Amino acid sequence: MLDSHCHILPGVDDGCQTLADSIAMAQFCVRDGITHIVATPHCHRYVHLLRETIVPRVAQLNQEFKKAEIPLVILPGSEIQVTDSADYRREFETDVFCHYGAGHAFTLLEFNWAIELFPQDAVQLIEWLRAKGMTPILAHPERHNFFAGEKRPTLEAMVKAGAWVQITVDSLLGNHGALPKALGEQFLRDFPLAILATDAHNMIRCSGLSAGYAWVQKHLSTYRADDLRARANDLLTALLPTEVGAAKVAVRGE
Repeated sequence: MLDSHCHILPGVDDGCQTLADSIAMAQFCVRDGITHIVATPHCHRYVHLLRETIVPRVAQLNQEFKKAEIPLVILPGSEIQVTDSADYRREFETDVFCHYGAGHAFTLLEFNWAIELFPQDAVQLIEWLRAKGMTPILAHPERHNFFAGEKRPTLEAMVKAGAWVQITVDSLLGNHGALPKALGEQFLRDFPLAILATDAHNMIRCSGLSAGYAWVQKHLSTYRADDLRARANDLLTALLPTEVGAAKVAVRGE
């Protein structure tokens, strides 16, 4: 079972601060049934972590988990915030971002919480990424109030252009408030290409994945819960080293 959004790398952002924190989170995730986690530290104007920093830190954390006999594999990634699409494209072209698996098939994007910092050409950016063979995954759209209002058509257009939505389990459980819970359910109903993630930062903000799949099964359907699991499994297959490579893997729903 894959968690595609987790701040488990110690001491790099607002997630786990120490190795002990990371180990505690890892042990919880293993008990929850998670076998793989994409470490997604922040990459924004305040904490700008790139592949050259993230990949060795992921390797080091995997070694620590191996020593602690924790059966959990960490994969490299990052949560890249876009406020200016032109700046993003320039940096993208230098190939310094840490996309999922440190590859070029999937990437995790987030937007600033302030609507005035939302890029007006967001849909064109998604189209640009898709033209480059990359699938953008939109982090926690249900937690952005503006996607309930004036930016809802933009979200729909980004999904139509090929972006996935990534819904946070804590939102579905009501831990981020009533509106994110309602939007999380609505987006899971409206957008087939969706995936669940924990966006765990610490043991207070770490509900696991199984609670999310159980919520979907109860409130939506067993079929939808199975569909979300299958898409996560397909994503994991695409990220793991294989003979055919990520580009050859057929991902459910595409």
